Amino acid sequence: MLYLSILTLDRERDPELWATIWQGHAPHTLKLHAAYNLGGDKRVFVWEGESAADLQFMDRFNEVGQLETAPVFDRTEGWRDAFAGDLERFASRMGERATTPAGEAALDLRRRGLEAPNSQTARRRAREWVEEQEYADQ
Repeated sequence: MLYLSILTLDRERDPELWATIWQGHAPHTLKLHAAYNLGGDKRVFVWEGESAADLQFMDRFNEVGQLETAPVFDRTEGWRDAFAGDLERFASRMGERATTPAGEAALDLRRRGLEAPNSQTARRRAREWVEEQEYADQ
């Protein structure tokens, strides 16, 4: 399972953080994919774990700061399609789901946003789409 953890830590406690993490070894099933320092007192970790021992190792961060962890699902390709405005690629990656009513509705929403002349119109079209979906469910 892939996880994202956000550590909030007073930077004056960095020495305690380093000592805590260097003491002991992470389980071999814990794989750190990325670690980023954000501005200020936050750090982000993207990691993969398979066992309770992996979660317990990461929980050590709570000894010196506050660690918030959640499972994450990689949706990078879909976001890349959105950033590029490539609805065809998005639809092709959906495969057979694109031809289901739910898939067609999902593509319709994205098409409305893509074809809108500005972000305000895109949001209005999204609200209209939501109303249509609610009406269709009745």
